[in-house]
Amino acid sequence: MNNFRSLLLLIPSLFLIINCSSSPTVCKTSNTVGVWKNSISRNMGGYSITQDTELEIKRYGPGDYEYFLNQTVVDQMYGGKPRYINSRGSFKDQIIERRWRFDGGDFGEKGGYIEVPSDCWNNYKPDRLIISFSKGRGNTMIFTK
Repeated sequence: MNNFRSLLLLIPSLFLIINCSSSPTVCKTSNTVGVWKNSISRNMGGYSITQDTELEIKRYGPGDYEYFLNQTVVDQMYGGKPRYINSRGSFKDQIIERRWRFDGGDFGEKGGYIEVPSDCWNNYKPDRLIISFSKGRGNTMIFTK
């Protein structure tokens, strides 16, 4: 009987622990506002491919963010003429499991998210952002100011 009573007392505690560990994180996302850049160059089959990406994060109010993506791709295999890709979207309202997810636009469609550090940018403006994507949807990108 004592084991059963102990088990009944343990269940609410476990429920609280599980709920707290999956709850949204509160972060100083306003510290990420600005223009971020990433550049990648590769050689594939003897041809140079370069992709320059500019990510602009804008804040309109608490929890109201939008992103603008401008990419320039130059592939020497196809004559080296620049190809321009523009996209825009927003962010999910909550950060869950240290992931601030893109919503809509190119990064949102690829399941992209900003990897949030454990300190949540609360006391500083970061000098880099790490963007990751759903499995098989893109390579991790590191953006700098």
